[in-house]
Amino acid sequence: MSERSFRTLSAVSTLLATRRRKDALLFVVLFSALLGLTPLLILSGMTVGFSLVFGILAVLLLTISIVRWPSLSLFVVAGCVFLVEQEPLSTPILTDNLYIFHWPTQLEGFVERPIGALILFSLAFWVIHQLAKRRRLLRGGALLIPFSLFMLCVIGGALYGLASGGDLKIIVVEIRPLWYLFISYLMAYNFVTRKGHIRTFFWLAILCAGVKALQGLYIYLIVLHGDLQGIDTIMSHEESFFFAALLLLIIILCLCHRYRPQLFAALLVAPAVLVAMVANQRRTDYVALLVGVGVAWVLVFLIRPKARKSLIVGLLICVVLGTGYVIAFAKASGTLSEPARAIISVFNPAASDVRDATSNLYRIYEDNDLKYTVKQYPLGLGFGKPFLQPQPLTSIFPNIIDFDPYYNYVPHNTIYWIWADLGPIGYFALWFLIGAIIVRGCIIVRRLRDPYFQVVAIYIVAVTFMEVVVAFADYQLFFFRNVIYLGLLCGILVKLPILDQQEQQKSQEVLANESTHGVSTPPPPVVGSRNA
Repeated sequence: MSERSFRTLSAVSTLLATRRRKDALLFVVLFSALLGLTPLLILSGMTVGFSLVFGILAVLLLTISIVRWPSLSLFVVAGCVFLVEQEPLSTPILTDNLYIFHWPTQLEGFVERPIGALILFSLAFWVIHQLAKRRRLLRGGALLIPFSLFMLCVIGGALYGLASGGDLKIIVVEIRPLWYLFISYLMAYNFVTRKGHIRTFFWLAILCAGVKALQGLYIYLIVLHGDLQGIDTIMSHEESFFFAALLLLIIILCLCHRYRPQLFAALLVAPAVLVAMVANQRRTDYVALLVGVGVAWVLVFLIRPKARKSLIVGLLICVVLGTGYVIAFAKASGTLSEPARAIISVFNPAASDVRDATSNLYRIYEDNDLKYTVKQYPLGLGFGKPFLQPQPLTSIFPNIIDFDPYYNYVPHNTIYWIWADLGPIGYFALWFLIGAIIVRGCIIVRRLRDPYFQVVAIYIVAVTFMEVVVAFADYQLFFFRNVIYLGLLCGILVKLPILDQQEQQKSQEVLANESTHGVSTPPPPVVGSRNA
C-alpha cells in the first residue's frame, strides 16, 4: 500500500471514530435527560394531561432529531401528509386526532398550525446550517418565479381584503393553504439532495397508503359491516385522492420502468386501496384518475417510441373493457358498480340518487354565485369577505353552516375561488403557475436519462392534472394535505435534472475507475444471439 493510500485510510478512520464518539455522546445526553425528566413528566401529566405532555416531549425529540439530521424533516412532513387527517372523523382511527393540522384546545389561537411551524422551523435551521458553511441560504429552482408571482397576488388579495372590510381571521384561514404550497415547494427543492431521498419519499407514499387503506377497511367492514346506506364518506375527502395517486403510480411503473421493489409493494396494498377508495365515495377522484392515466400514457408514448405499438393495443383494450364496465354497471347496485355510477353521476346523476343530484345542484349554484361575484367585482373581491349569493346556497342545504363554517368564503370550486377573490391578475398567476409546472415537467421528462427519475417526473405531471380536475369540484386548493403534497412534488420535479446529472457523473466515474484499474466491462450482446 502506498503512503498516500495509508494516509487517506487513516484520515477516514479518524473521521469515523470522531463521528462514533459524537453519536455516543449524544445518546448518553439524551438518555440522561429523559431519565431525569421522567418524574417531572409524570407530575405534569397528572396536572395538565398526559396527551399534552407526550405531545411536548415528541416535539422536543423531533426538534433534536431535525437538528441532527436536517433531511429528516422532509420525510416527517411527508409522513404527516400521507397519514394524518386534517380534521377528526366521525369514526376515530387514531390518526385523525393527532395534533398536526390543528391545535389542541389549550393551544388554540396560534396563527400557524403545527405542520406549518414544522416546515418553517426546518427551513430556518437549514438557513442557519447554510450560513455556518458559508453557502447559499435557500435555492428557489426553476419554478421560483411562477410561485413568487402567485404569492404576490395572494398577499395583494389579503391586503385588499383587510383594507376593504374583510375579516382578519378568515383572511388567515384562506391564505394559509396557499402559503403552505409555497414553503413546501422550497422545502423539497432544498432538502432533496440525492436519489435515495426520492425513493424514500415514494416508499412512504406506498406504505402510508397501505395503512390508510387498512383503516378504511376497518371502518367499512367492521364498524359499518359493509353497509354504506346513508353514509356520505367513511374517511376524509382528500384520502380518495391519495388512493387514486397510488393507483396512478402503479400504472406508470408498469408502463415506463418497473422498479420492482416499489411496484410489488404497491401491488400488495392495491386491493385494500381499491376497496377503501370505493367505500369512501368521492366521485371526482375517479375522473381525475382517468385524466392522470391519460396524461401518463401520452408522456410514455412520446419517450418510448419502441413501445408505441403495445401502448396503443393496451389502450384500445382498456377503453373497450372500461366502456363495457361503465355501460354494464352504471345503473346497477352494489359495491362493485360504485365507480361506474360515480363517473356517470358526475355528469348525469340518476333521478333516484338524491345525494349526487343535490350535490351537483349545490355546485351549480355555487359556480353561478362565483361568476356573479366576478362580474360585480371585476378586479377581485379580496380575501376575508363572503362571495355574493344571488342563488342562496342555504336553499339547498339549510344547515350547511353546521358542517362548513366557511361555506360562503371558500367554495368547492377552488379554481373559481381564486378568480373571485384575486381577480384576473391572480387568476392568471394561478394558471401561469400550473402551466409552468406542466410545461417544465414535460421538458424534464424528455431530458432525463435515469428511468426511475422519468417515472417520478411523469407521475408529478399527471398528478398536477389530477389536482386541477379535483380543484374544480372538491376544495383541493384549500385542504392542507393536498397543497403540501403538490408543493413537495413540485420541489422534487425541478430537482430531478440536477440529480440526474449527478447519477450520470457517478456512472462516468465508475467507468473511468474501471478502465484505470484495468477492469473491462463485458461487450453488449449481439442482436440475434442467444444472450441478446
